[in-house]
Amino acid sequence: MALATLLAITIACIGWSLWIRRVTWTCRWEVAATLNIALQGVAVLLMSPLASETVGHWLHALTGKWNLEDYLGHDCYIVAASALIYNTLGRLADDDAMQKTFKQYVERPATLCIPLLLVTFSVGNGARIYAPDFFTVPTDFWLNLYWLLLCGTLIYLLGYGIRATLVLRRDPRSRRIANFYLASSVFGILACAVRITTAYLPDLQTAVGSTPVWVFACLCGAGFALASAHSWRIKTRWFTRV
Repeated sequence: MALATLLAITIACIGWSLWIRRVTWTCRWEVAATLNIALQGVAVLLMSPLASETVGHWLHALTGKWNLEDYLGHDCYIVAASALIYNTLGRLADDDAMQKTFKQYVERPATLCIPLLLVTFSVGNGARIYAPDFFTVPTDFWLNLYWLLLCGTLIYLLGYGIRATLVLRRDPRSRRIANFYLASSVFGILACAVRITTAYLPDLQTAVGSTPVWVFACLCGAGFALASAHSWRIKTRWFTRV
């Protein structure tokens, strides 16, 4: 029940943010931030127990693999983190320099990670053992490697985003929103760090369960959603005054 409430609040924050930012889908310099929020919402939905009990069973009947919806949700997180970096870099460099940096340091590692995740997911307990909450699936060598690849990549991407956001934070006009983005990124890194730790320490996983990971992940998603909505409202108020 507590998890359901936490997920509902997170999805509500993301939904509200997407509504506030609904016109940004056609705005070149804002669409990446909106895509980040939308993909995090899709990720949370796909990773939820409700999706496991519905979409998960349908995908198992189709492919013979359990928990495939969770793998797809994790892919959404990787693309969401990449979109966040794209949005931040776009405010720090000209288009050509930004595209070159993004391709080398973000797009390539993210693109490489996704098929590697599919391999490690498919051959281990991730695809063999069903659980409504994928965080509770008992880990073996391959599922441990899966969590290490996924969380390591997300920590790298969020860390890269933090580095870029710290530069953006030097502008007093951007400082408040940048602080929210930084806090949300830290929550995301904490979620990944806790998941790696509990994956490799099964006794700790048994003791604490999946709640800490969910709490940090939802704080990350809700934080980005609220910050993006507030950022857009500030910009639209400025446009209105002009």
